[in-house]
This record gives sequence, structure tokens and C-alpha cells, in this order.
Amino acid sequence: MARTARRAGQSRQDVTTPNGRRSRAAARPADDGRATHDEAAYPRLTARFWGVRGSHPAPFATGSRFGGNTACVELRFGRHLLIFDAGSGIVGLGDALAREWHDRSPAARPTLTLLFTHAHHDHLCGLPFFAPLFEPGADVHLVGPDLAGLRFEQIVAGYMRTPYFPVDFYDLPSRRHLRSISDGARLVWTADGDSPVTVPQDASIPPDALVVDVLHTQLHPREGTLVYRATGGGRSLVFATDVEVGERGGAGERRFVRFVRGADVLVHDAQYSDEDYDGATPHRGFGHSTPAMAARVARAAEVDRLILFHHDPNYPDADVLALERAARQLFPRTWAAREGGEIWLDGQEERHV
Repeated sequence: MARTARRAGQSRQDVTTPNGRRSRAAARPADDGRATHDEAAYPRLTARFWGVRGSHPAPFATGSRFGGNTACVELRFGRHLLIFDAGSGIVGLGDALAREWHDRSPAARPTLTLLFTHAHHDHLCGLPFFAPLFEPGADVHLVGPDLAGLRFEQIVAGYMRTPYFPVDFYDLPSRRHLRSISDGARLVWTADGDSPVTVPQDASIPPDALVVDVLHTQLHPREGTLVYRATGGGRSLVFATDVEVGERGGAGERRFVRFVRGADVLVHDAQYSDEDYDGATPHRGFGHSTPAMAARVARAAEVDRLILFHHDPNYPDADVLALERAARQLFPRTWAAREGGEIWLDGQEERHV
């Protein structure tokens, strides 16, 4: 893989854009293997998993090393904090943020943006219990797609109103800023900015900015889903949950691979085993992939690391581990996502889920 050629002593001066072209960026300090990091010049891009299951939360009587909460991934870069999806995992994240922010003034806290892929229940069910929404003065940006003839704001607000929930979304004490986005959108957080700004694809981007590009795919039934590519400090992570790659070489898959190409980390839906996908009770067409499909995308897109995500809630640890091993036969740098697992993308220290 092209991306695995980076070694100690090399500096990174180029960035792979979603269309596969290379563009120049500020040179990073040479990585000599020491665990040093100049955050003022090059903030660290990190991700942490708070929910990794799909369909519904999965309480296991004997516990699980992978966890049982549904989709939620935290990403930080400098003073900016992004959250991908608001499954049940966001409840624990919100509680952790409340503790982290307890002695900080609002001005000293990171910016906070929630990015939604779609509106299925397993990706929204934790939102009504997200602690920052209930904090007076907290600024929370919520970004996502319009779906089924509804504006994004209608979708989110409709999820928190009577008779579904006792607290109305519009009665929350926090300050909420909602924005609809669609295919091709580019969001930028500047180093000193307080909110995301939508810019054209050809706009000049400061080298210390955090950038999120958006792809709308029809690789999930009915309304499709958004795929996000976050880039900061010359590193990139793609969050691609609820995608079913389908037939090899289809137009939707080719477009998806182009968007993913060259990412440092690909977080990819891999809910079903081959047996469940094509077995006696097939799950084909449900909008989810197998680890083999995810590995095929990772190879075609020449990513550095693959993280299997959206584990079936009926799979115990032994099943998820077996899927991880099988995927590694096809793409060696593969890990199955675990709650609490972290990824550091600055290349100077490696932490895997």
C-alpha cells in the first residue's frame, strides 16, 4: 500500500484529497520515533469510540470487550471536537464531557459539533440523553442531511418532543445551531473559529484548519447515508457506517472508493459475517457490509488502516474476533472497533482499538 511507505525520519508534505489528487500542505516535523508532539503548530488528530454496535444496543450478560452501545465516534483536533452520530454511545461521552468541563468556563471548552450520517434509531437514540444539551450556555452545532421530505432540523427536533420524550428540543437550555448539508459539502473549522463554515471545494484552506468533506451514497436502503472524511494536520479519517458495497465495481462503489482513497484510517461498516449475509436467512440488501467487503474497499482505496464498525448486536466477542481475523487475511492492518479504543493519527505514537 502506498500509505504504508511512511517511515521514521520522513516528513509529510502532501495531502490526498477526496478526488485522489495530491495537494501541498505545511511540512510536518520529521518523525524520528520519539513520542513528541508540538500541538501548537500541529494539533493531534485523534478518534475515540463510544459506541460500535449496529441496529440496537446489546447488553451482554457476561460483558463484552467490544462493548454494546450503538454508533458514536469522537474526533478531536486542536480546540475542535466532532461527534459522528448519536447512538447510545453518546450518553457516556456526554457524561465524560460534563466532568471534563466542570471547572472550565464556556470560552475555555472546545467547540462542539455533532455530525449525523442518517436518522435511523440506532444512530439517534442517545441524543435525548446527551448532557451538553441540558447545560445552560453550551453551544452545540448539529449538522446532518434532509431526509424523506423533512428538513434536518425537523428530524432532530421531532425526535425530542411529546409524546416521545418529556423535554422538548426547543425548551433545552443550551444554544443549538442546526444546519442541513448534502453531497459535496465541505465544512471548515479554523484554528481560532468557534463554528464550522461551509466553503466551496476549490476554496483556499488554512493548513492548521480541520476540514470535513461529505459524500452522500445510496449504499444504504431508502434515503442513503452520508459518509464523512475528516482531515487535520495532513491526516485523514473516513467514517463510513451503514454502507453496503454490493456488487464489485458498481458505480456507487467506484464513487465511494474515490472519496475514501488515501485515507489514513477508514472506519467501515462490517456488520455481517459472510454466512449471515448470504446464508439461509440472507441479510443482503439490508444496507450493511461484511468484513471482506470492507477489506476490498480498503485495498482498492489504498488506505493505511481499516477499522471494522457497526458490529451485529447478536455477535459475542468470539464472533467479532473471528471476523477481525478473517479481514486481516485480506487487509493486514485491520482492527475491530472497541468501545473506549483510541486512534492517534499523527504518526508519532500509535494507539489502536
